[in-house]
Amino acid sequence: MNDKPLKIKAGDIRAGMSKRWAAPEWAIMWEVGEGTGAQSGRYADAVMMSLWPSRGLELHGVEIKISRSDWKREAADPTKAEAIAKYCDRWWVHTTPGVVADLSELPPAWGLREFDGKAWLTLREAEKTPVEQVSRRFLAAMLRRADGTMKGLMDEAMREARDAAYAEAQKMRDAVRKQIDEAVKARTENLEKAAGDVAIFNEAFGRNQAGSYSCNAKAWGNAAVALSNCGKSGYGNLSARLRRAADEIDFLASLSGDGLP
Repeated sequence: MNDKPLKIKAGDIRAGMSKRWAAPEWAIMWEVGEGTGAQSGRYADAVMMSLWPSRGLELHGVEIKISRSDWKREAADPTKAEAIAKYCDRWWVHTTPGVVADLSELPPAWGLREFDGKAWLTLREAEKTPVEQVSRRFLAAMLRRADGTMKGLMDEAMREARDAAYAEAQKMRDAVRKQIDEAVKARTENLEKAAGDVAIFNEAFGRNQAGSYSCNAKAWGNAAVALSNCGKSGYGNLSARLRRAADEIDFLASLSGDGLP
């Protein structure tokens, strides 16, 4: 059994809340004060608004506690939370496991949820309480946080769009680079083969003949093609034709009286 304490931070709890109480059912505003500016007063770690009429359109206040000492300071004077709790239908304490040792430590009507990094466990439901009408000061504080949340979402969406565009551009660059590399490889292989063929030619016809100024590459090529064609059909017919031509030349020379040596 693993008895080591869970290392869960307030940011982990906020992330867990964002997943569990997410749009379109809920809207969460973080660090909401009593008002704005010099009249900000007390702060709630979060204020959550239920957005579905079937769920009552309730406003829930949340205090996040990740240590026993932090919770004991809160529990010592729960009236401080009333500055904002008076506008909320329900008031919750969200903690890591074991921060609240006993439910008797909770003020009346407060609810308790624990988050272990993966799942939420409700240890006591928050009771619905009478609320005061939301003041302009508190409404301004919530709207400021809601506007900040919206800007944060827009910034995140823009970052994701930029990341996606960069990834797509990188993908295209990689594809072009691959094509270039393959073309260079094929061209290099062709050049290496041509250099090998030149080396074989020089070995057969003499050192550096292919690079000599006296080398008639076209004539040598035609000769090579002729010999290649003869090789395909056999050299026997060629030698027979040459013999007949020589006999005819000898015969013509004898008729004219010109003897060949």
